[in-house]
Amino acid sequence: MSSQRFSYTPHPQFPVGIPLVNIQLSHNATTLTVPAVVDSGAALNILPYDIGLSLKLDWDHQTYALDLGGILTGTQAYAVLLQAEIEPFPPFKLAFAWINKPSTEVRALLGQVNFFQEFDVHFYGNQSAFEIGLKTG
Repeated sequence: MSSQRFSYTPHPQFPVGIPLVNIQLSHNATTLTVPAVVDSGAALNILPYDIGLSLKLDWDHQTYALDLGGILTGTQAYAVLLQAEIEPFPPFKLAFAWINKPSTEVRALLGQVNFFQEFDVHFYGNQSAFEIGLKTG
């Protein structure tokens, strides 16, 4: 399958819903499925602190610190590389900014680096839907 259409997820604060997709993340032998916002306005993929800990990432042994901007300015973050999968697509690698904020404050985000480099994404706001497809070209 080259593309998959998803409906926006209803949310009480956003009447049209939000573009959430369940993504399976893996690190070594640990796998976890989390909802992530597909966000064309986000520069980076964002991984909240508690999700990283659930994947058995070790905050104290990270070596590639990141400087973040926007609403995350001043938030400590490290670059991490994870195996990822969204049904029905084959597994792929995603680079995340693992941030020192919990998922109760910041959702997992799929942004320009590097989710939008791996997939073609189309939003259909008037239909409350979005489509993810294998990258072309």
